[in-house]
Amino acid sequence: MTSYLIRRVLLIIPTVFLSSLLVFFVVRLIPGDIIELMISTHDVSASAEMDREMLAKAMGLDVPVHVQYVRWMGDLIMHGDLGKSLWKETPVADEILARYPVTFELGILALTVALIIAFPIGIYSAIRQDTWGDYIGRSFAILCIAIPNFWLGTMVVVFPSLWWGWSPPIFLISFPEDPMGNLQQFIVPAIVLGM
Repeated sequence: MTSYLIRRVLLIIPTVFLSSLLVFFVVRLIPGDIIELMISTHDVSASAEMDREMLAKAMGLDVPVHVQYVRWMGDLIMHGDLGKSLWKETPVADEILARYPVTFELGILALTVALIIAFPIGIYSAIRQDTWGDYIGRSFAILCIAIPNFWLGTMVVVFPSLWWGWSPPIFLISFPEDPMGNLQQFIVPAIVLGM
Protein backbone atom coordinates (compact mmCIF):
# COMPACT_ATOMS: atom_id res chain seq x y z
CA MET A 1 0.00 0.00 0.00
CA THR A 2 2.83 2.41 0.84
CA SER A 3 4.54 1.85 -2.51
CA TYR A 4 1.22 2.41 -4.29
CA LEU A 5 0.72 5.72 -2.47
CA ILE A 6 4.29 6.82 -3.25
CA ARG A 7 3.79 6.01 -6.94
CA ARG A 8 0.51 7.94 -7.02
CA VAL A 9 2.09 10.96 -5.34
CA LEU A 10 5.05 10.86 -7.72
CA LEU A 11 2.66 10.73 -10.68
CA ILE A 12 1.29 14.09 -9.56
CA ILE A 13 4.55 15.79 -10.62
CA PRO A 14 4.41 14.99 -14.36
CA THR A 15 0.64 15.50 -14.39
CA VAL A 16 0.91 19.00 -12.92
CA PHE A 17 3.86 19.79 -15.19
CA LEU A 18 2.02 18.70 -18.35
CA SER A 19 -1.16 20.49 -17.26
CA SER A 20 0.75 23.70 -16.65
CA LEU A 21 2.43 23.40 -20.06
CA LEU A 22 -0.90 22.85 -21.75
CA VAL A 23 -2.64 25.77 -20.03
CA PHE A 24 0.30 28.15 -20.48
CA PHE A 25 0.75 27.48 -24.18
CA VAL A 26 -2.97 27.29 -25.04
CA VAL A 27 -3.45 30.78 -23.60
CA ARG A 28 -0.62 31.98 -25.86
CA LEU A 29 -2.22 30.31 -28.91
CA ILE A 30 -5.52 32.18 -28.62
CA PRO A 31 -5.93 34.38 -31.71
CA GLY A 32 -5.26 38.06 -31.16
CA ASP A 33 -2.71 39.96 -29.18
CA ILE A 34 -3.28 41.25 -25.66
CA ILE A 35 -0.96 44.21 -26.25
CA GLU A 36 -2.85 45.27 -29.39
CA LEU A 37 -6.09 45.04 -27.44
CA MET A 38 -4.68 47.13 -24.58
CA ILE A 39 -3.39 49.79 -26.98
CA SER A 40 -6.68 49.86 -28.91
CA THR A 41 -8.68 50.56 -25.74
CA HIS A 42 -6.58 53.66 -25.12
CA ASP A 43 -6.14 56.66 -27.39
CA VAL A 44 -3.99 55.73 -30.36
CA SER A 45 -0.98 58.00 -30.43
CA ALA A 46 1.95 58.42 -32.79
CA SER A 47 4.11 56.49 -30.36
CA ALA A 48 1.96 53.34 -30.49
CA GLU A 49 4.94 51.17 -31.48
CA MET A 50 6.96 52.50 -28.53
CA ASP A 51 3.97 51.92 -26.25
CA ARG A 52 3.74 48.38 -27.61
CA GLU A 53 7.39 47.64 -26.84
CA MET A 54 7.09 49.21 -23.40
CA LEU A 55 3.99 47.15 -22.58
CA ALA A 56 5.60 43.95 -23.86
CA LYS A 57 8.67 44.54 -21.70
CA ALA A 58 6.60 45.45 -18.63
CA MET A 59 4.47 42.31 -19.01
CA GLY A 60 7.43 40.05 -19.78
CA LEU A 61 6.13 39.27 -23.27
CA ASP A 62 9.25 40.55 -25.02
CA VAL A 63 11.03 37.20 -24.67
CA PRO A 64 10.28 33.83 -26.36
CA VAL A 65 7.37 31.78 -25.02
CA HIS A 66 9.57 29.05 -23.52
CA VAL A 67 11.48 31.69 -21.52
CA GLN A 68 8.17 33.14 -20.32
CA TYR A 69 7.14 29.66 -19.15
CA VAL A 70 10.40 29.08 -17.28
CA ARG A 71 10.07 32.47 -15.56
CA TRP A 72 6.46 31.77 -14.65
CA MET A 73 7.26 28.30 -13.25
CA GLY A 74 10.23 29.74 -11.35
CA ASP A 75 8.02 32.36 -9.71
CA LEU A 76 5.40 29.73 -8.95
CA ILE A 77 7.83 27.24 -7.40
CA MET A 78 10.05 29.71 -5.56
CA HIS A 79 7.49 32.28 -4.40
CA GLY A 80 4.07 30.70 -4.92
CA ASP A 81 3.27 33.52 -7.35
CA LEU A 82 0.82 32.62 -10.12
CA GLY A 83 1.61 35.84 -11.96
CA LYS A 84 -0.63 38.68 -13.03
CA SER A 85 -3.71 38.69 -15.19
CA LEU A 86 -2.78 39.78 -18.71
CA TRP A 87 -5.88 41.92 -18.98
CA LYS A 88 -6.56 43.31 -15.50
CA GLU A 89 -2.95 43.45 -14.28
CA THR A 90 -4.11 42.07 -10.93
CA PRO A 91 -2.50 39.05 -9.25
CA VAL A 92 -4.06 35.78 -10.44
CA ALA A 93 -4.11 34.47 -6.84
CA ASP A 94 -6.35 37.42 -5.86
CA GLU A 95 -8.67 36.68 -8.78
CA ILE A 96 -8.96 33.05 -7.67
CA LEU A 97 -9.48 33.95 -3.99
CA ALA A 98 -12.21 36.45 -4.93
CA ARG A 99 -14.18 33.65 -6.59
CA TYR A 100 -13.50 30.98 -3.97
CA PRO A 101 -16.56 31.62 -1.70
CA VAL A 102 -19.00 31.22 -4.61
CA THR A 103 -17.20 28.09 -5.82
CA PHE A 104 -17.20 26.64 -2.31
CA GLU A 105 -20.91 27.33 -1.82
CA LEU A 106 -21.81 25.81 -5.19
CA GLY A 107 -19.63 22.76 -4.45
CA ILE A 108 -21.31 22.16 -1.08
CA LEU A 109 -24.79 22.48 -2.57
CA ALA A 110 -23.90 20.22 -5.52
CA LEU A 111 -22.50 17.60 -3.13
CA THR A 112 -25.71 17.78 -1.09
CA VAL A 113 -27.83 17.27 -4.22
CA ALA A 114 -25.61 14.38 -5.32
CA LEU A 115 -26.06 12.67 -1.95
CA ILE A 116 -29.82 13.26 -2.01
CA ILE A 117 -29.95 11.49 -5.37
CA ALA A 118 -27.38 8.77 -4.66
CA PHE A 119 -28.39 7.52 -1.21
CA PRO A 120 -32.00 6.55 -1.99
CA ILE A 121 -31.03 4.93 -5.30
CA GLY A 122 -28.11 3.07 -3.73
CA ILE A 123 -30.09 1.86 -0.72
CA TYR A 124 -33.06 0.75 -2.83
CA SER A 125 -30.78 -1.00 -5.32
CA ALA A 126 -29.01 -2.82 -2.49
CA ILE A 127 -32.24 -3.94 -0.82
CA ARG A 128 -34.19 -4.78 -4.01
CA GLN A 129 -31.39 -6.05 -6.22
CA ASP A 130 -32.34 -7.08 -9.79
CA THR A 131 -35.92 -5.79 -9.60
CA TRP A 132 -37.51 -3.30 -11.99
CA GLY A 133 -37.04 -0.51 -9.45
CA ASP A 134 -33.36 -1.41 -9.20
CA TYR A 135 -32.97 -1.32 -12.99
CA ILE A 136 -34.76 2.03 -13.23
CA GLY A 137 -32.70 3.51 -10.39
CA ARG A 138 -29.40 2.30 -11.81
CA SER A 139 -30.37 3.49 -15.30
CA PHE A 140 -31.22 6.93 -13.90
CA ALA A 141 -27.89 7.05 -12.05
CA ILE A 142 -25.96 6.07 -15.18
CA LEU A 143 -27.90 8.65 -17.19
CA CYS A 144 -27.02 11.36 -14.65
CA ILE A 145 -23.35 10.42 -14.87
CA ALA A 146 -23.40 10.17 -18.68
CA ILE A 147 -24.97 13.57 -19.45
CA PRO A 148 -22.20 16.21 -19.57
CA ASN A 149 -23.01 18.88 -17.00
CA PHE A 150 -21.73 21.71 -19.24
CA TRP A 151 -24.27 20.68 -21.90
CA LEU A 152 -27.10 20.27 -19.40
CA GLY A 153 -26.22 23.63 -17.83
CA THR A 154 -26.36 25.29 -21.24
CA MET A 155 -29.74 23.71 -21.98
CA VAL A 156 -31.09 24.81 -18.59
CA VAL A 157 -30.13 28.41 -19.41
CA VAL A 158 -31.08 28.48 -23.11
CA PHE A 159 -34.46 26.73 -23.22
CA PRO A 160 -36.23 28.69 -20.43
CA SER A 161 -35.03 31.93 -22.02
CA LEU A 162 -36.40 30.87 -25.42
CA TRP A 163 -39.67 29.37 -24.17
CA TRP A 164 -40.63 31.66 -21.29
CA GLY A 165 -38.33 34.67 -21.64
CA TRP A 166 -36.73 33.86 -18.28
CA SER A 167 -33.02 34.06 -17.64
CA PRO A 168 -31.11 33.59 -14.40
CA PRO A 169 -29.95 36.68 -12.53
CA ILE A 170 -26.55 37.98 -13.60
CA PHE A 171 -25.41 39.45 -10.30
CA LEU A 172 -24.66 37.40 -7.20
CA ILE A 173 -27.14 37.57 -4.34
CA SER A 174 -25.01 37.07 -1.25
CA PHE A 175 -26.19 34.68 1.46
CA PRO A 176 -26.04 37.16 4.39
CA GLU A 177 -28.16 39.71 2.48
CA ASP A 178 -30.89 37.35 1.25
CA PRO A 179 -30.56 33.64 2.13
CA MET A 180 -33.62 32.55 0.13
CA GLY A 181 -32.65 34.60 -2.91
CA ASN A 182 -29.16 33.13 -2.73
CA LEU A 183 -30.56 29.60 -2.54
CA GLN A 184 -32.89 30.27 -5.48
CA GLN A 185 -29.92 31.49 -7.49
CA PHE A 186 -27.76 28.45 -6.65
CA ILE A 187 -30.29 25.60 -6.68
CA VAL A 188 -30.42 25.04 -10.46
CA PRO A 189 -26.62 25.01 -10.94
CA ALA A 190 -26.34 22.77 -7.85
CA ILE A 191 -28.83 20.30 -9.32
CA VAL A 192 -27.00 20.29 -12.67
CA LEU A 193 -23.62 19.66 -10.98
CA GLY A 194 -25.06 17.24 -8.40
CA MET A 195 -26.58 15.02 -11.06
